[in-house]
Amino acid sequence: MHRVLLSCKSGNDARFLKNYIETELPYEVILSHDPRDIETSIKTKNIHLVLMQTGNVAKQDIAYAQTLRKLGYAYPMLMITDTAADINVEEMHEKHKICFLERPFELKTLKGLARKLMVSRAVPQQVFRRYRTNLMATLETFISGEKYETHMFNLSRGGAYFELSKKPGVSVGDLLRLKVHLSDVEKEHNVHGRVMWTTHKGHAAGGYGLGVKFMKSTDIYRRLLEKV
Repeated sequence: MHRVLLSCKSGNDARFLKNYIETELPYEVILSHDPRDIETSIKTKNIHLVLMQTGNVAKQDIAYAQTLRKLGYAYPMLMITDTAADINVEEMHEKHKICFLERPFELKTLKGLARKLMVSRAVPQQVFRRYRTNLMATLETFISGEKYETHMFNLSRGGAYFELSKKPGVSVGDLLRLKVHLSDVEKEHNVHGRVMWTTHKGHAAGGYGLGVKFMKSTDIYRRLLEKV
């Protein structure tokens, strides 16, 4: 059985998360309350995911994660934080296999992330906090000019997630114009983006899903020139 090593500052949080994970996932959760306890578990048990709860991510949190690596722990780490804004989370993810999940979050997000880390160990880091939404949007490809009507189901400062009723003629790397329809204020918001990933069955309404990263206009035109 896969094991999760869980360390929380709050005993109540630890017990709640342990019960949730063991109920929803086929994993055993081992609670550790201090650094010595964590290190002992790392050395004596097969741990497949370290899940640590912290406040705002600080240098000492990263230093401690690196200490665990030096002890021989090679599996993923997941830090639940208030904010990770002061560190380069992409670099931490790439170099040290540390993922960050900012509060507040939905329990199903934690469940899905834990499962992905256990199975693939290679999960794209969510850089910005996401917000649920349900807005109509129009996607237009820069190369062909094709347009697609879609729904935007979540939004962050760095990008958005869309679902369409059928598979569009786009693929990972394609550049898009995005027009989001703000019905409450009767306005439209226009941005540019690049397709980062796709899925045949989305998690919001079951349509064809697109993950899009927002881009500056200058970056869009530079990439277009590179294709010429």
